Amino acid sequence: MDGVTRRRFMQSATALAGVGLLHMREMRALAQDPVVDVAKAANHAGYEKVQWKVKPFPMSQVKLLYGPFCEMQERDRVYLYMLPNDRLLHTFRLTAGLPSTAQPLGGWEAPDVELRGHFAGGHYLSACALMYAGTGDEALRQKADELVEELAKCQQRDGYLSAYPTAFYDRLRNYQPVWAPFYTYHKIMAGMLDMYVHCGNTQALVVAGRMADWAANWVDPLSAEQWARIQLVEHGGMNEACFNLYAVTGETRYRDLGFRFEHKKFFDPLAAGDDKLAGHHSNTNIPKAIGAARGYEVSNDPRYRTIAENFWHQVAEHHAYCTGGTGATVPLSKDDSEGWHTADDLSNQLVPSAEECCCSYNMMKLSRHLFGWTGDAKFMDYYERLLWNLRVGTQDPQGMLMYYVSMQPGYWKTFGTAYDSFWCCYGTGVEEYAKLRDTLYFHDDSGIYVNHFAASEIDWPEKGIRLTQRTDFPETASTSLAIHAEKPTRLALRLRSPYWCQGMAVKVNGKPESGTQNDGYVSIERMWQTGDRVDVELPMRFHAAPLPGNPSLEAMMYGPLVLAGLMGRDGLTEAMIYGKEGPSYTGQFTDAPMPRVRAGSSGSWAEKTSTDSLRFETAGKSAPMEMKPLYEVMDERYTIYFQTERSA
Repeated sequence: MDGVTRRRFMQSATALAGVGLLHMREMRALAQDPVVDVAKAANHAGYEKVQWKVKPFPMSQVKLLYGPFCEMQERDRVYLYMLPNDRLLHTFRLTAGLPSTAQPLGGWEAPDVELRGHFAGGHYLSACALMYAGTGDEALRQKADELVEELAKCQQRDGYLSAYPTAFYDRLRNYQPVWAPFYTYHKIMAGMLDMYVHCGNTQALVVAGRMADWAANWVDPLSAEQWARIQLVEHGGMNEACFNLYAVTGETRYRDLGFRFEHKKFFDPLAAGDDKLAGHHSNTNIPKAIGAARGYEVSNDPRYRTIAENFWHQVAEHHAYCTGGTGATVPLSKDDSEGWHTADDLSNQLVPSAEECCCSYNMMKLSRHLFGWTGDAKFMDYYERLLWNLRVGTQDPQGMLMYYVSMQPGYWKTFGTAYDSFWCCYGTGVEEYAKLRDTLYFHDDSGIYVNHFAASEIDWPEKGIRLTQRTDFPETASTSLAIHAEKPTRLALRLRSPYWCQGMAVKVNGKPESGTQNDGYVSIERMWQTGDRVDVELPMRFHAAPLPGNPSLEAMMYGPLVLAGLMGRDGLTEAMIYGKEGPSYTGQFTDAPMPRVRAGSSGSWAEKTSTDSLRFETAGKSAPMEMKPLYEVMDERYTIYFQTERSA
């Protein structure tokens, strides 16, 4: 432990003793090993009651090679460096009564916006911690450590920390309008926990624990009736943050606080298997379901598992577009402006604000938990659909991020700006592109799961195995894996067999290999040695995706990729694409007709027009429309769904 780390540890240990966050034996363990992995710490202490059937590799053991994922990561890294700490700290310091002469950030981080602090003190720290976990970027870690140190100076004696005053909670208690103070509080706690888990910053753990203590003291006096009414205001994943804090400390009061944050109005129908999502705002509630998953893992309460699984099936199978996305902002009534609608009916939701990027991020997080419990490829199939259609392609070449992805014909993608946006989806975006490697590979005791096809390398030192995956997927419908083994090693290599693949073919050292199939994976178990090579062909096929509620409207997919029909750039300006206040559609042509196509006998109405690139056009149309993957669309109008006529 170097001098700076030791000094910070001793400061943290003193504070920890003051609030009773950790037992002395745990503090001594931290002193010996300040970088503590959450899973290892929790498993050692026995706080995780449910072990995953298949487990992710630490991000430090996964390397991104040159390709789209690596490019997205590096754009994100540049953006994280662009944001000065003093500007991120500005509103925290003012709220704490400390001086600040920094230029305020704009958008949702502006000094007069009630959600201020969610990005600067929360998402940003999580993104830096995740980026460090994967890349080992010490300079970025130091920048984030310094931010934690300065935020700790803003924490009040009672543990409260935020960029807005406690008066917001007075309004919450009195049922007066206020913009989601516990949502922001959750983000800050999560950022601190990520800094502890991934960077070993014990001061961040102290801050998170004291924040939780303040929240518990605020909630404790409330009656069940009062609390139920207050919970109608968005409170993010407070349950998840509290369960995560329990998982690294073993302090049952944090677990119990997570239980207290259960939103019974939302959870009870899910526990009963009833789809009552209509009327609930999507991104307000997905984090609660992730919290249910964590609640199951730290308590082994089967009710929480049922809630998480039922929620996933309801959203992924009954409230999602062809992209896998959800979260349309469509008026439900004059008093309720956002929410899910009836299951299996998106017919009135082809709107500009159709898919909130936060929802995609959070559904991927939830899918990861369910995959860990089961090893079932269907969760990775859904994850992949979101990954390639709503994560790839929602970051522009300069690293700017999106809020919504439009589903209305003739509209376009809109992005924020570097210092004047900071929507919720900016926060989840900087986290996503910092951790693109975290789900590529999983493992059990006997083998590696290759979940996704991306240029990357996985090192498994416990087995003496290194696996290098080289691919241009999805530009090329194949991948190749090379084995390096310290000595001949028996291992099962499990390759996901995607639902969209038309005749997946595997060769080992040039010879066809059928393997065995289980839970959507082709497993090849053998004695591997250095120089072994596995080549996988992943033939893509066209498959139509009817719109739930109106099957005559279809999207066309090629493999996992949603294809977008290109509708030109007429009238588009930079100001229309990049907006400070939110997605801007000024100058849109609202009467753009739904394009019409006629399906042939095969059911497909698209055809590939290039042998060496992902270029397509509609078939069965007098004037073919050019098409390309949605993730490649940037500064042009497009459509996803088409009015389809079928031959009798």
